[in-house]
Amino acid sequence: MAIIDFKPFRIEDKALIDSYFRVHHYEQIDCTFNTLFLWQKAHGTSWDIVDDILFVKAGEGKDTFFLPPFAKREEDFVHGLDLIHAEYDRMGIDFRLKSASRWVTEQIERLCPGKYDFIEDRDNEEYVYLTKNMITLPGKKLRMKKNHLNSFLRQYSDYQYESITKDNMEDAKEGIHDWFVRHGDIEEEEEAMQLCFDHWDELGVRGAIIRIYGKVEAFTNGDLVNERMAHIIFEKANPNIRGLYQAINRDFLIHEFADTEFVNREEDLGVPGLREAKMGYNPDHLTEKFDVILKK
Repeated sequence: MAIIDFKPFRIEDKALIDSYFRVHHYEQIDCTFNTLFLWQKAHGTSWDIVDDILFVKAGEGKDTFFLPPFAKREEDFVHGLDLIHAEYDRMGIDFRLKSASRWVTEQIERLCPGKYDFIEDRDNEEYVYLTKNMITLPGKKLRMKKNHLNSFLRQYSDYQYESITKDNMEDAKEGIHDWFVRHGDIEEEEEAMQLCFDHWDELGVRGAIIRIYGKVEAFTNGDLVNERMAHIIFEKANPNIRGLYQAINRDFLIHEFADTEFVNREEDLGVPGLREAKMGYNPDHLTEKFDVILKK
């Protein structure tokens, strides 16, 4: 059986890897080159293509896991599962797929009935919102967010919104570095963000800053998961300025992603405060994710 020869993600691999993700209408950011590329050091992600099937592995040792195989043809999917089983047998650890969508679990059960169990991974499910609602903040459920935004607009009516270009990118970098200094050094996140700046054009990301009295006080950037869904990659703002997060979120979507139906704002990792904050924006739905293991 073929050996999977895993390798790191390189920017020149983007078009090839994207071609596998475009076959199906994935919502998860795990199924995007940009996410896998930017966070590969933090999560130990690597990839290979064998028999026209894309394999993605993450973690190390006994914590190693695979994403479901990305096969362009249905008849190759089971072969992809077999190759992953062979890799796990070679490593001497139990079979586990992570980040399987509901669509994937249905395909697995149809093609391999009764062989696997599916365990919901709520902490890693991503929050998906209607773009128009994130812009207008309508209704009672979002009244508090709208109040924060209106307070900001009253107090800082002369704020400056700027799309990120080569002319202001250094200001954006400096502003985000200051944020990390103030909030404690989150090394893995700052490294991922620097990688994003280094390959800005190749990754196809868009970004923005907000200046208040000339100082960069908020930064955000994002990309497209698919033609209907935007994805917010990084979003940082001075938490002492009421309504600033709501302002950068609203303005960025208006200027860059107003033609999308949805926006993916990632998972909460099971952090109670983060879950409360994300639920507070009234998500349209969550991207269901399941671990796939062998039935005992």
